[in-house]
Amino acid sequence: AAAEADAAAAVPRAKLPPGEWAKKNLFNTVGNSIITVVIVVVAALAAWQAIRYLVNADYTILHDTLRIFMIGQFPNDELWRLWASGVILAATVGLVAGSVGRNAADRAIEQGLPPRISSHLEILHRFWAIIAVLLLFASLARTWPPRIGVVAVILLVFLARQVGLMLPAAIRRRMMYIGALLVIASMLVVAGASGLGGLCVGAVVFVWLVAELGHRHLTGRAGTVVRFAVPLAAALIAWLIVWRIPFDGYGWKDWGGLHVNLFTAVVGIALGLPFGILLALGRRSRLPVIKSASVLYIEFVRGVPLISLLLFSGLLLPFFLPIDFDRPTDLTLAIVVIMGFSAAYIAEIVRGGLQAVPTGQSEAAQALGLSPGSQQRLIVLPQALRAVIPAMVGQFISLLKDTTLLTVIGILEFLQAATVATNQPQFLGKSDLPALVLLFVAVGFWAFCYTMSKESRRLERRLGVGTR
Repeated sequence: AAAEADAAAAVPRAKLPPGEWAKKNLFNTVGNSIITVVIVVVAALAAWQAIRYLVNADYTILHDTLRIFMIGQFPNDELWRLWASGVILAATVGLVAGSVGRNAADRAIEQGLPPRISSHLEILHRFWAIIAVLLLFASLARTWPPRIGVVAVILLVFLARQVGLMLPAAIRRRMMYIGALLVIASMLVVAGASGLGGLCVGAVVFVWLVAELGHRHLTGRAGTVVRFAVPLAAALIAWLIVWRIPFDGYGWKDWGGLHVNLFTAVVGIALGLPFGILLALGRRSRLPVIKSASVLYIEFVRGVPLISLLLFSGLLLPFFLPIDFDRPTDLTLAIVVIMGFSAAYIAEIVRGGLQAVPTGQSEAAQALGLSPGSQQRLIVLPQALRAVIPAMVGQFISLLKDTTLLTVIGILEFLQAATVATNQPQFLGKSDLPALVLLFVAVGFWAFCYTMSKESRRLERRLGVGTR
């Protein structure tokens, strides 16, 4: 019986014409017909009222305060940094996307499977929400250069993706490391060269060279020296070079608007994910000290509201620092807090995925002679992370929305910009404007959250999450 049920489920269902589908699902009984008609009428009235409101609304406040919503108080003479950073990021996204797609197609060919590379129309369909919102924001600008710039940056992504598809295989295999260096370079264009930027570059160079040399299977003491001493020396040299570059930037203490929300969320995800994985592994460790420290950190952070941690970092932490200590900026402290806060939740999500992996997988890895690190890296973690994709993306979406709490420590983020806009002297006393600017903010957050959710479902389908 179970085999027959599986066979019946495997048979694809024929798609009914729209008329027959509606008759079968919406008007099959008198009760369902009444409910369908009522819902259609209510939805039509709501849509009509929404369209009337949008058509008759005064968008002057969005035209005049668009700069506040996007970048806050970033100075005019430093705007070139944002555009240059955006161009580098757009090129990086396109190159990485094209390289990853071509690498996947090459692996499929090696395995005897038909290659599949998404077309530009499919990419537009996947990311239409973000593209539409960016074009909407650009259309609200008073002058033409921002509009042309946004369109050019979007086109650059597709052009760079086409270039990534045609790169040699040797470069495509290393594109993730190259992309990481380009992302750091885009940050340095805005914030300038600093010890932190050099440290990031050094870390990427170290991981890159370790991965490259590790494939050579070097053994013995000489192999150990080559695998770790050479990358460490290269990383230190890279750090010194970047640290000594006399390139000043505009510090992020005065950043604002949507720029801050996206930057904080991306950095929080990029740093919180590996830290959360380490915490999850530490909680399952057999070493009492590591396990106790991981449990204490996870349970404490998950039991405290994020807003209280932000207030502590912004208002109380300076009192515990030495008087001559150079106090970090509010945004730096907020990024550290958000990273640590999200890492605690990610750790519990990953721990659930680790518990879902059958013990037979670890036993089989042990039988093959794999080391404990190789077991986790090659066998256990890939299966665990695959199983928790929905919960992980849900945490990332929550993290993006939690960046609105930055306002409690005086950072002008996207939602707070709505209050600042309505408090401008020329807009005081107009009761219809708060609803318009809040709708504008909601559309901005929706575009990015919806795209993450949609990409999560696509990744689940490709990896077969929830299927045998």
